[in-house]
Amino acid sequence: MKEGSALALIVISLVLAFAGAGRAADGEFEYPCYLRDAYDADDSCWTGMDAQGRYEGPIRVIPERWLLGPPPSEKSGVTLPPDHWVELQFRAPIVDGPGDDIMLIELGPVSEQALVFITDGAEEEYLVSIAEAGSVGGGVDPTEIGFDIAGLGLPFTPRAVRIVGLDHGGEAPGFDVASVRARISNNCGQISCNPVPVDGAVNVLADAVLSWTPAGSGGHNLLHLSTDVADLGGTGRVLDANSFDPAGLELASTYYWRVDEVSDPGAGAGAAWSFTTADHLVVDDFEAYEVLVDPSDLDSKTIYDEWKNADVYISTERTHECSKKSMAFGYYYYRDSVYSEVVHAFDPPQDWAKIGVKVLELLFLGEQYNSKGQMYVVFNDGNSETIVPYPGDANDIRSEAWQRWRVELSDFNDLDLSNIESFSIGFSTTLAEPYATGSGTVYFDDITLHASRCLQENRPAADLNGDCAVNFADIEELAYTWLDRGRNSQVVTAPNAPVAWYKFEDNVDDSAGSAHGLLRGSPTFAPGVHGKAIHFDGDEDYVELTRATNLFAAINSGITIAFWQYGADSSHLTDTLCCSDYVYGDSDPAIAVNLGCWRRPGRYNWDCGEPRSFRERLSGNHRYESEWSGRWNHWAFTKDVRRGQMQIFLNGRLYDSRAGADSPIARITSFEIGSGHYGGYDGLIDDFQIYDYALSQSEIAHAATNGTGVFDLPLMLPGDLNSDNRIDLADFAFLAENWLKNGLWP
Repeated sequence: MKEGSALALIVISLVLAFAGAGRAADGEFEYPCYLRDAYDADDSCWTGMDAQGRYEGPIRVIPERWLLGPPPSEKSGVTLPPDHWVELQFRAPIVDGPGDDIMLIELGPVSEQALVFITDGAEEEYLVSIAEAGSVGGGVDPTEIGFDIAGLGLPFTPRAVRIVGLDHGGEAPGFDVASVRARISNNCGQISCNPVPVDGAVNVLADAVLSWTPAGSGGHNLLHLSTDVADLGGTGRVLDANSFDPAGLELASTYYWRVDEVSDPGAGAGAAWSFTTADHLVVDDFEAYEVLVDPSDLDSKTIYDEWKNADVYISTERTHECSKKSMAFGYYYYRDSVYSEVVHAFDPPQDWAKIGVKVLELLFLGEQYNSKGQMYVVFNDGNSETIVPYPGDANDIRSEAWQRWRVELSDFNDLDLSNIESFSIGFSTTLAEPYATGSGTVYFDDITLHASRCLQENRPAADLNGDCAVNFADIEELAYTWLDRGRNSQVVTAPNAPVAWYKFEDNVDDSAGSAHGLLRGSPTFAPGVHGKAIHFDGDEDYVELTRATNLFAAINSGITIAFWQYGADSSHLTDTLCCSDYVYGDSDPAIAVNLGCWRRPGRYNWDCGEPRSFRERLSGNHRYESEWSGRWNHWAFTKDVRRGQMQIFLNGRLYDSRAGADSPIARITSFEIGSGHYGGYDGLIDDFQIYDYALSQSEIAHAATNGTGVFDLPLMLPGDLNSDNRIDLADFAFLAENWLKNGLWP
């Protein structure tokens, strides 16, 4: 399939129909089954096109509902503005076959672009190419974009596709993904494979059904399922099918499971898989109800189908954060004889005890002229009703800001959580004014059930890893940084002069040579570690080096790239701070430094030698967010070709290293600072230096500190419990005082 070719809708229909075809020898195309990650770069909520192709409003969408399995329609889509991405995982490995192996459908082609990565569904990734939609028409006309993975030589098993939006364009501002399919393998050999939920999945629904591809014989399966991995060797359940419904999994729990083939004596035990359930279950988020109902549409669902006996309707104006809809409840009460109560019945009754429910939570918003009646909820277990009055201020239902009401269910000993037949919300007179009359409208959204959870306000002071418990995991964290100090003094040795040095003192000149820089975009200058620094905003800001060919001509057996860096949150899992020659889909960089943090400590990559070879890469995960953002850090990246060694130094200390990377550095013709292969860097850089050999640790300390060897920086570690800028026995004593404290609520 030619990349970017526009197809008629009838052709798209045929392509989608093929996804449901039978198994082929070269694998079969399927839709993804798991949303591994989704990043909304500007916290503006996900938007896109609904099933009718409408974008007005814009239409808010939920990526996992639009992109997992078959799409809602041929016109629906999720918009990826710049630096937004989705990573979609398939139930089986992606394999090469005749023609293209990954198919994207983009809507409204006006030359929108996106980066397309193939990943292992964990940490490894490969940038396949840049996807560009057609440039005809707009509207919801589709473009099918295909990618052939033949010859990629991946050192990992590909299981997922990540799509990162690059630019604005079209009626919807971004790359509009209608669907993603990939060719997957169903060849399991002698043991079962391809589990759903995928191995390592998180936020799995409590009502999930387990499925897998059986081993070659396809006979009887022996299923083992437990919350303890040690129990997988015990008695299992014999099944004739390749799926199993546990009929309710506990919330916020990790499950381990294995499927053994018992019909084939030659088959061995299956692999052990795991998944973690979500910490909550949605009672109702009101997204499934139609606002305006077409009487001819027998499948349309209205709010009145589920919530009865009161004046309610769907609101699209008063919603919480990224919700598209809420329930508006028009209440009325008269003295102590008339009250308003809307009832949500469950058929069949719900077993909340089995899934470990501890708390019901709902969001509400009022109007300023509401009468301040008594809001309450009711739980009906078939034998009795438990009425729970709202414990807050009665004036809260007059507030036009969203508020959270958490109901701790363990407070009600007479409530049978194993048989909840209905849940109700009501309004009545208050005890203080039993003969009052009142009315108003209150909006409700996101009614959810939760297990015990770790709330930030309940975390013990000595909880270093954020799980609300003080235990051996926190001791391990403390041991990792034992005796670290904020004042880091190093032995220094004066290095040879750098071959290029960019001090960024209001310019991008090379103070060590003639490879001066050219400003691209609109970077600015700001206070740095030594004088001024350059500031990039992550949006097409970078410095292009002139005379890069001459600069790197003498660099072939060793290199050091060193700089001070102060970053903000990355728009990708990693940002490129500097990069050599690359053209998306054509040539990969031979030199690249990538760092990053995205909602959590992200990844670092040091590529040097062969273009994107993996064999010449030093890569891993940042341990702390502060290694990337919110403070100055000094980084040095070295490669010694003769020794085959690559190293990374952070603030003068060895951070990571690897051996066996001995490819020479050659044919560098271009170089950028502040942007490159993974996109623009957002943050500051000072004293960017390039050396033509691999500096030692003492030489790096000299270069970074102007010869003093002192990195006088505050600690970036959670283990400094008493804030004295050192990790020692005083911190251990504080942890011991809090030993086994548990902040889970309730």
